[in-house]
Amino acid sequence: MERQDLLSATVLAVLLAACSAAATAAKTATYPRHEPRRAVSAAVSSSCDVYRGTWVADRSYPLYDAASCPFVRKEFDRRRNGRPDTAYLRYRWQPSPSCSLPRFVVVVRRAEAAEDVAREDGGVRGDSLVANQYESLLCMLHAAAPGARTNASWASGENPSITVRFEDYGVTQVYYLSHYLVDLVGDKAGRTVLKLDAVDEGRKWLAADVLVFGSWRWWARKR
Repeated sequence: MERQDLLSATVLAVLLAACSAAATAAKTATYPRHEPRRAVSAAVSSSCDVYRGTWVADRSYPLYDAASCPFVRKEFDRRRNGRPDTAYLRYRWQPSPSCSLPRFVVVVRRAEAAEDVAREDGGVRGDSLVANQYESLLCMLHAAAPGARTNASWASGENPSITVRFEDYGVTQVYYLSHYLVDLVGDKAGRTVLKLDAVDEGRKWLAADVLVFGSWRWWARKR
């Protein structure tokens, strides 16, 4: 199960990187707005199986320094929690040879006018594995624009979501805590019921340009 969890997290990282690169680089001085999106999607062929591959050493990693990233929570920071080695930070997942996945590249472009702001919103919904990748995504964006003004709203008891907005670039990334994606409610008998036909909180995602979901680990648990 541990190996499957790790692979699932890796696949999600690849998806996050590709989706965020498309969203963040959507408009540049030399390309029409939608062209980078087509380039990212075209780079992954239909024969690409991201679930089969191997870990390869990559000296260009890590893509950010967790110690200088303000978005990593203590429970997700292995080095701060005492892990002495760093070799594990210098590996990336390489799928089957037919795969040509885009690297995480951020085109830093400030919003030039008020109408340019609030154009790119990303939504991430899932469990703690997804939260780990969400914070990693924020750190990669922060590494590309370390001086950017950010506005963060952290999770609380009444609101389990996290919202971080990069004000200078009109980019917002939101994480929604959800173990099963569908609604989990209490009934009159005091039981917790999983409603497979209801996603009432889905209305919160309607404005997102990119959505990433992940929850398989919880469905595999015996209840």
